[in-house]
Amino acid sequence: MISATDWVPIGVGEMEDAALAAVRSGGSALVVAGPGTGKTELLGQRAAYLFQTGTCIYPRRILAISFKRDAATNLRDRVGRRCGPALARRLDSMTFDAFAKQLLDRFWRALPEHVALAGGYGIAPFLKSAYLADLQRSTADGLDRPGHPAHWAKTLIGKQPEPSGIHGVTMDAFYKSVQSLCLHPLDISSYGAFLQLVQLRTALVSPAPMLGFAMIGRLAQAIVNANPEVRRAICATYGHVFLDEFQDTTSVQYGLIESIFKGSAAKLTAVGDDKQRIMGWAGARMDAFAAFEADFLATPGARARISLTRNYRSNQRIVAILNTLKAHLAPAEPDFVAVRPAPDLPDEKICAVMVADDAGAEAEAIAASVAGVIAEGVDPRSIGLLVRQKSVDWEPRIKARFDAHGLAFRNEDRDVGGASIQDLMTESYSQIVIDFLDLLTRRHGGLLWNVAMGHAAAVANLTLDDEEAVERELALRLDEFHRAHKIGATEQMTAGAIAAKIAAIEAFLGLERLRGVAPQYGTGDLFVRIRAATSAFLAECAAQPGSWQDLLLRFRGVGQTPLMTITKSKGLEYDLVMLLGLNDSEWWSFDKDPVEGHSTFFVAASRARERLMMTRCGYDRSAKIREIFDLLDKAGVRQIRV
Repeated sequence: MISATDWVPIGVGEMEDAALAAVRSGGSALVVAGPGTGKTELLGQRAAYLFQTGTCIYPRRILAISFKRDAATNLRDRVGRRCGPALARRLDSMTFDAFAKQLLDRFWRALPEHVALAGGYGIAPFLKSAYLADLQRSTADGLDRPGHPAHWAKTLIGKQPEPSGIHGVTMDAFYKSVQSLCLHPLDISSYGAFLQLVQLRTALVSPAPMLGFAMIGRLAQAIVNANPEVRRAICATYGHVFLDEFQDTTSVQYGLIESIFKGSAAKLTAVGDDKQRIMGWAGARMDAFAAFEADFLATPGARARISLTRNYRSNQRIVAILNTLKAHLAPAEPDFVAVRPAPDLPDEKICAVMVADDAGAEAEAIAASVAGVIAEGVDPRSIGLLVRQKSVDWEPRIKARFDAHGLAFRNEDRDVGGASIQDLMTESYSQIVIDFLDLLTRRHGGLLWNVAMGHAAAVANLTLDDEEAVERELALRLDEFHRAHKIGATEQMTAGAIAAKIAAIEAFLGLERLRGVAPQYGTGDLFVRIRAATSAFLAECAAQPGSWQDLLLRFRGVGQTPLMTITKSKGLEYDLVMLLGLNDSEWWSFDKDPVEGHSTFFVAASRARERLMMTRCGYDRSAKIREIFDLLDKAGVRQIRV
């Protein structure tokens, strides 16, 4: 144990004073962490501080809620590196959806009677407009038919909905209405929320209920609100809570956190940046920061809002551009401070808008730019191709020119049998399988031997430093497995051979133990889907000729430049960011919500470490996003013909 006064940050040269204050905070804190300011590092150091100083007293745990699965995995790994695997096991790092689903799956029998669930359920797919029309028609027709879900819902709320109001709900209003819904105590404040209640009742009385994640969150909140003992049990487990990417918190998510932890002894650390709030379409609250200040910072020991300003990611020129964008989004906030100078290059080589005559010329400019920086020695994985809308639409637009330059790119958003490629790369199950396959291709393990030992120990819930005899026994088992299943130089890479190796790995580690390596695998079908997606993507990668090592390199994306939406790029960074299609056709929704549009552009620009290049077709309109071009002009960013 280390005293709080003697504790120092681990594995980093320095932290700015504001970050260190947040790490050492004795109460709840709201940290405004702009791009590149090290929010994941801050949370990792705070976890280390809480564990190593005994501030988070054993057996209490830390709950870390992230917006994306890769962010949850990154934080879990960071804490493991900062304070070791034994202490890191007391961190439960997961997405909000996984947390809410875990609560529902564990406590579903405690649901209030009017929303009681019979048992199992599935995850509902994204609904289409035709479904809403059917729901509206059925609801209006069933209002006065006893036994119909609409009649049940009408009776429950004690009001007579009008058919015209039911039919007047748009798709957008229907999706967002779950954010204002409360199931216990019941609060139905709109026709959209009434339709959500009818949809829920329809699911609950069906033989195979299907629930969306937002409704799962509302059901979890109903359990907590109706059962004080459940709330007490959760608060007794978690003494500290981390909320990452807090700017994208929805009302459903905030409502559950508030129901559990408001007024408790738990200390909450919310980290985010309202300048990067780009999930308004998914229900992100505009007032999440103000609500947190009112609900959690009025307690003794809580810190006022803390702002981080040191940007460790981007060079000085890009930081200057970000400050121009920030001045529009948050003029009262302090400017970012660059830690690194800009390279000795003309400004247009660091940041520019490349204007092409047509789509073909734009694709050539993109491919040529990527080829140029790769020739300079930049790793293709350190280049990010970002798009505003669907990345799948850009694949055919740029493929021919990339092929002509001998380049490879990969759409990280593409679904490969139950998960996107990007998600698959950070899933614990996939990483373990790939690392073990990699070990089996090697005559001698080397560093991979240590990686495999770490995986085997984690799966078996062992700490290698505890007992030498335990480590020796595990090493002998791994050596026996390696000798029995090693992949020879002439062994054929077939679908059957891949399936056999995966089966051997699962048998060695134990399938149920593999399910236990990540909290999100404990309930529902996520583990099944990740297993299936891993096998499917390996089979796809094996369709190309090459060795087993080539297979693993393709799976990991080595040598392939990632293509993804701006939304999917959050939390990532690249030496070169290429923002494709800076035109009205890609940014068609900008004028509907200019604030979110500016935030989306800010997110894209702030992914860049060394260079930020944008492309547009000169013939396409750009009137809707004139404000963005005005800000770029103000920042001195030139438009150049290509």
